[in-house]
Amino acid sequence: MTVRLPLIMLRTRMAAVILAGFVTCTSTALIAQQAGSPAPPSPAAAAFAQAVQLHDSGKFAEAVPLFKQAIAQGFQPINQAHFRLARTYARLNQTDLALAELEGIATAGFANTAALTMTDLDSLRGLPRFKAFESRVNSNARPCDNDPRFHAFDFWIGEWDVQPTGNVRAPIGQGATSIIEAQLGGCVIQENWMPNGPVAVGKSFNIYNTATKLWEQYYVDSRGTVTHYKGAFKDDGNLYFEADQPGAGNKVRMTFFNQGPNQVRQLGHISTDGGKTWTVTFDLTYVRKHPRTEVVY
Repeated sequence: MTVRLPLIMLRTRMAAVILAGFVTCTSTALIAQQAGSPAPPSPAAAAFAQAVQLHDSGKFAEAVPLFKQAIAQGFQPINQAHFRLARTYARLNQTDLALAELEGIATAGFANTAALTMTDLDSLRGLPRFKAFESRVNSNARPCDNDPRFHAFDFWIGEWDVQPTGNVRAPIGQGATSIIEAQLGGCVIQENWMPNGPVAVGKSFNIYNTATKLWEQYYVDSRGTVTHYKGAFKDDGNLYFEADQPGAGNKVRMTFFNQGPNQVRQLGHISTDGGKTWTVTFDLTYVRKHPRTEVVY
């Protein structure tokens, strides 16, 4: 016996089959794309890649408009495109255009010092403007090295014998040891405090905060003590730190006195009444283990 389905049911079933096929094909295409079909490059990236190929093939004049196109279309990283364009101009002996591109990226923070040695730039190397560009790039790469604000506390750097102030000092080497080192390209001064006896060993990071215009010290020790000092140098040349002790509710102060190339005094105070009165907690004098004759400012 033959069963005849109503026309509307046949149409519904046919639509379902077609839809299922469409979904299957679409899913297959999506899976294939996700599995490894790369997305096409953006117009900016495509122009840049073509320009690089032309440049590397020695077709410098043909590369210029494509580098400019990539820049106009927002290629990132933008400094890379400007640097490539500068190299191309230099190859074409278009000196002013090359230097203008280089000066622009230096102002924008370009800090790739390795790129300064590229032979494309050889025709510019002896020019004062190029030397100024080199200097700016080196400054960008190591900003703390070239900013005197980060070096105001350099008088503390060294290996020190530390003993109480005012007492007759024992021979060098019998006091506590503190090794103070410049780290991270001169951006950080690290303290390594190694006292004698049962006193806790400690370390601190000291840095000039360009946002707050303050010096900060973050001190931790082997007993879990944490103190975050903030302070500044005053006209007398000394560094004045202050911090809160949240657990105890106290305030603490710490002052560093630069007493010449081979001596530093460190004086600590505490206040238990919100800063109304202060009591000395420690008074230490650092004497350099390996004296030097130059003066540190």
